[in-house]
Amino acid sequence: MKKFLTKTQKHNIILGVWLGIPSVHTVRLLARLPLNFMIIDMEHAPTTLETMVGMVAAMREVSDGPAPIVRLSQASAENIKWALDAGTAGIIAPMINSGEEAARVVSLAKLPPIGTRSFGSSYAGLPWGQTTAENVRMSNEQTLAGVQVESKEALEHLDEIFSTPHLDFVLVGPLDLSLSLGVDFFSGESSPVVEEALVRVIAASHKYDVPAGIFCPDAATAKRRVAQGFRMVNVALDTTVLVEGVKRALEEVKIQ
Repeated sequence: MKKFLTKTQKHNIILGVWLGIPSVHTVRLLARLPLNFMIIDMEHAPTTLETMVGMVAAMREVSDGPAPIVRLSQASAENIKWALDAGTAGIIAPMINSGEEAARVVSLAKLPPIGTRSFGSSYAGLPWGQTTAENVRMSNEQTLAGVQVESKEALEHLDEIFSTPHLDFVLVGPLDLSLSLGVDFFSGESSPVVEEALVRVIAASHKYDVPAGIFCPDAATAKRRVAQGFRMVNVALDTTVLVEGVKRALEEVKIQ
């Protein structure tokens, strides 16, 4: 966990996996790989609260393993509190379109005096080996508050969003961003409109010294996005890797 936070702060490239399969067992298998983070999706995957808690705990079983990050279903106080109380390293709030919305996420994710998050968890400090009192003192430094930029409206407020005090990172959602810009994400062709938008995101990231990440459907895309300047990318999506792996196996053993 300390390694993850240090890499975030020192402008290194951070690589992870996106988890669309709500499974503790998937996490246990992948957490032994040299990953910096794993994102547990609760917005577009059937991940329940109890399963999310188990997935976070499974990642924490591994000494110096990947940091668990929870992509929330929505940026409510309850969702943010549940994720952080489970001991996750950070949260991602989807569909953030303004500086005001970003500031609200930070407030809900940080304890006073920075924010308004309440505290009462017996589990939040376990991953760091901390008592409840120690975790209260260190929580704001240890946990990350991130937001997703994924709409035309958000692009119009990049300066406001990236300049939000105590915001730890911004993640681009390219599928919803493409939809918002009237672009077919699944066409297989690069869109000048979307690429220009991503250039603007990277520029804002550099201007305000806030790391920018982006969801990547595959490793080739991840490599290209890193070259563009994105610092936080997933190299794989578990659902895709599973299906494509079985497809390749079927083709290899295909009986004519």
